[in-house]
Amino acid sequence: MKKKIITSILMALTLAVSSHAKLQGSDDYQPKEEASSGWSALLGISGGNSLIARDGTIFMNIRIGIALNPYISFGAYQSSIMSNVKNPKVRHSQMIDYHAFGVFAEPVVFRNGIFSISLPVSIGGGEVDFMDKGDEDGFKAEDGFFTADFSAQFNFRVTKLFEVSIGGGYRLFAGIEENNLKNKDFRTPFGELRFTFKE
Repeated sequence: MKKKIITSILMALTLAVSSHAKLQGSDDYQPKEEASSGWSALLGISGGNSLIARDGTIFMNIRIGIALNPYISFGAYQSSIMSNVKNPKVRHSQMIDYHAFGVFAEPVVFRNGIFSISLPVSIGGGEVDFMDKGDEDGFKAEDGFFTADFSAQFNFRVTKLFEVSIGGGYRLFAGIEENNLKNKDFRTPFGELRFTFKE
């Protein structure tokens, strides 16, 4: 009887020790922090919705740049709207479009494992294009502008090389004054979904 009790106790202790060891090892894997030194190249593709001329408009951005470390990156971008917008300030049917180019900086203000929060800022310039109904020549550039974006992005690192971000912000314009349009017709809040590939 004593042998059975001792054997049971020894078996229980063995199971407890092995279970404890397994529990301790279960959190061995943690997403590794990126190296604080060195840099990597990045390519970003994003799109979202904005309210150009108070109309729902889909835009697309392409970014290329350098991540100096896990907390700061910078580079250049190109932006355009994918769906043409009707100009509400003229009587005849006219569509408007724009293209912009510039530079960006993106500081990361919070990072915890695969999740981070960043506050991208960009400045640039571009041109507004117009096309009247029935014009076979297509869009014509008639106005230039300066632009700046301020936004917040919630970033999720899917793999070492791939990151998905969702966020939004506000886009400012200055210099628009053709075809009865003003800067306030282009200034807009926006939402954005972004995919970033890092080396």
